[in-house]
Amino acid sequence: MMLQNLQLVVGKRYETETERKRRNKPLFSVVMDEFAPFGYRNFAQILNTARGTNTAFLFSLQSLPQLLEVGKGFQQDVSSAPGTTMLMQTRDEETAKYFKQASSQVPVQKRTQQLWRKDFLGFESYDKALGASEREQLEFRALDHHIKNLGKGKMEILMTDPVQGTLHGRLHVRPPSDVRVPLFEPTLLPKLASSREESEGANLRFKDQKLAAMVPFPRRR
Repeated sequence: MMLQNLQLVVGKRYETETERKRRNKPLFSVVMDEFAPFGYRNFAQILNTARGTNTAFLFSLQSLPQLLEVGKGFQQDVSSAPGTTMLMQTRDEETAKYFKQASSQVPVQKRTQQLWRKDFLGFESYDKALGASEREQLEFRALDHHIKNLGKGKMEILMTDPVQGTLHGRLHVRPPSDVRVPLFEPTLLPKLASSREESEGANLRFKDQKLAAMVPFPRRR
């Protein structure tokens, strides 16, 4: 019922001529978490008309196949409507495939190095030869092993730019500095017995003892 009322409000803003010609319209922001369970077939139409009413939708779901409970057409309409798509770690093959294909393919240079095979008394080894070849190959900007191995707080983004087209990037959301684990105090480990308190920076050693005697160790001022 809430989605139907929301669709009615957006429809009125879109059909009213005074609303369409109105300048500096306030942004109507709608955030829907776990959108898939309460989606219905006709709701996909609101996403196509929302841009003209200055309405912004932000909806999240666990995986793309959840939208199939409504229908295949509903899944395609909803997945293709957003201008910005953010993906966190997922093991769902269809979701990873959708994001990878949406990132588009770009030409990359692939180099092939020739190797010489050696076999001496049953021990096999390879040495690089002088020859090599390069070829141009199409490759998705979003890689499958990157998508399925994203860490906590990391995500890949596809964002539509009016000049450069679709941009692909990665984002790492770091927790704020004031976030602390309650009742937890970190303990510092003791210094090593061989550490030099008077040294600055890296503690280097020379293999040549004569050279080590010529270079004095830096001391604190």
